[in-house]
Amino acid sequence: MTEAVPTLDHWRPVLPTVARPGALVGTEGPGRSGAGGIAVGPDGLRTAGPAADGPAHTVLTDPVRVGHGRALAELVGRAARGRHTLLVGDEGVGKTRLLQELAAVVAGRRVVLDPADQRATRRRTVQLPQSPDRAFTLVFVPEAGPPSRLVAALVDAFHALGVLALPGVPVAMRAGACAELSAAEVRKLLRTVDERQAALVESLADLAGGGRAPRLLLALDGLDRASPTQGLFFRELQRRATVVGAVRTVPQGRSLRTFFATFGQVPVAPLDEAHAGALFEYVRARYDVAAADPAHYRREVLRRAEGNPAVLRAMMHDGAQSRLVTPQDVRDLQARDDAPFFNLGLVYVFGLIGLGALRVLMIGVRDTDLYIVLTLATVLGYLVFRVFRTFFMFQPRPDSK
Repeated sequence: MTEAVPTLDHWRPVLPTVARPGALVGTEGPGRSGAGGIAVGPDGLRTAGPAADGPAHTVLTDPVRVGHGRALAELVGRAARGRHTLLVGDEGVGKTRLLQELAAVVAGRRVVLDPADQRATRRRTVQLPQSPDRAFTLVFVPEAGPPSRLVAALVDAFHALGVLALPGVPVAMRAGACAELSAAEVRKLLRTVDERQAALVESLADLAGGGRAPRLLLALDGLDRASPTQGLFFRELQRRATVVGAVRTVPQGRSLRTFFATFGQVPVAPLDEAHAGALFEYVRARYDVAAADPAHYRREVLRRAEGNPAVLRAMMHDGAQSRLVTPQDVRDLQARDDAPFFNLGLVYVFGLIGLGALRVLMIGVRDTDLYIVLTLATVLGYLVFRVFRTFFMFQPRPDSK
């Protein structure tokens, strides 16, 4: 029964680095990643650690998380018990922030819940106590597809941890070999995706002693964008480690159905009015955004964001760049959201079809060859429109996370 997961004494993770592909969080004690906690409620929102003393951020990349305290508490609790978990919610609602916060908690951060979440969870803080005989290691991959990118990120992560299985290298010598070889040299040894997958599976089997290592956490964002061809590889990851993923909706594909069936789901809902307002006030104060009419600006942003943190951040991004929001900026914000549109794509396509039909009627039906050609051209134009209609139609795209 071997559950010992290698950790790194020299690793000092901070939240901004967690979002890097293949970033690792390996911890052995509670004091590894800065002291203190972070209050996330609407009452007295404050930041600690990377948000204050890390690299410069923008509104879109600021690592602060507001709300979702109950979801975070449930996520950390399930991860500590070795339960596979899916965060399920709309795009931009905060799933990636929760995975980043999980990584920070594994790294030793203590998260203070707001009063409402404290009452709901019956706990004041969210933390993951560490000890030498109970150490958690987390590997965070911000994009679970395509297969080559996921596998490459995991290979880089296991190489950095010193546990990657390399051709001809005994288990006892892996740490030294990984330390001596650069990432480029490892990629030369493991050239194909299949070879890298085999090395990862072997590494996991050795770490778990042939069983399962529940304290090795694999956080995979965008798991619903994974390819169906990754089903067997995902099930192998699931057998050897604790997988925590984020999806917009649970995929219904047959090849991944078995993989997702064993996951517990934690829904991630939009922010309520209090937390959305707290995020607005944080961004406005943190980036020193001045507004001619702060109440009107706040009201319009909150109304149109509908509790989606990514939408709220995107709407405030321009104001944070200029540090000033004028009444015209608010009117422009309203115009972009409310302005009707007239789709000219349909006019172009059906106009051409109408002109072709009119030309046929003007010439008459005696010119059989021309009639056939124009008819075929009209039908072909309509078929092209049907196949490529997404290029003609207006489709608003959601803001990125």
